[in-house]
Amino acid sequence: MAQEKLWADDEVEAGPTISATELGTYARTRFCSRCAWVRLHIKNLPYQSFPGIFSSIDRYNKLIVHNHFDREGRAPSWLVELGEPGGYIDPPHWSKFKVLDEETNITLRGEADGIFKLADGSYVIVDYKTSRYNPERPGMFSNYEVQLNAYALIAESQGLAPVSKLALVYMEPATDKDTASEPSLVDDSGFVMGFHANIVPVALRQSSLLPPLLRKVRSIWDMKTPPASAKDCKDCAAVVGLFEQLG
Repeated sequence: MAQEKLWADDEVEAGPTISATELGTYARTRFCSRCAWVRLHIKNLPYQSFPGIFSSIDRYNKLIVHNHFDREGRAPSWLVELGEPGGYIDPPHWSKFKVLDEETNITLRGEADGIFKLADGSYVIVDYKTSRYNPERPGMFSNYEVQLNAYALIAESQGLAPVSKLALVYMEPATDKDTASEPSLVDDSGFVMGFHANIVPVALRQSSLLPPLLRKVRSIWDMKTPPASAKDCKDCAAVVGLFEQLG
C-alpha cells in the first residue's frame, strides 16, 4: 500500500498480528483505545464467548454453495447478483491467508467465507452473516466493510487478483407464520429452517480505508501502558466494576 512514511525504514520494529475482524473494530464510532490495547497485548482474555451455532451455520453456508457448484456446475441462483461465478476457491486457513504491511510492520490475517472466480478472471469475496439486514440500522456494517477490504488486500497479495467485487451475504431466517405452517418442514428427526439470501454489495476501497486503521493499530501497539478509556465505554466500566467486587 502506498502510504506516507511514519518511520524511517530502519526504525520500524516488529509489529503485531491482527485479524481482519479485529481491524474492523477500529472503524467503530464508539472505539476505545484502552480496550484495543488490551486485546493487542493480552492474550487468552477471560469471559469471551461466541455462540457456536452461528459458526456452524456459516460453515453450512459454505458447504451448501460448494456442493451446489460441484453438483450443478454453477453457483446457486441467489448469487447471480455477484456476476457469473465460474468456480469457487477453497478459502485458505487464517494461518496462511495473511500479508505483512511494510509501512507499519503489522501482519494482517483472516479467513474469508467465500471466494469465487468470475468468468472474466477476476475474483469476488463474500462474507456470510446469519441475520437480517436493515439499511436503516447499519450496525456493524463499518466493521464488515473493513473486514472484506482486508480480505481483498490479502487475496491480491497471494495472487488471487484482481478482486473486482465484495459483498455481504445475509442469510435471513425464514420465521414468518406462513413458512412455519408448511408441513414439509417437519419430519421424524426434527424440523428444517429455511433461509433467504440478501446480497449487500461492499465498496472496494483498500487504499483509502485500511492504511489509517493500520497506523492506528501501530500507534496503540507502541504504547508502553494502556491509554485512557473512551468516555462511556461499557467494557471498561465492567472491568472496573469487576475489580471493585473482587476487592
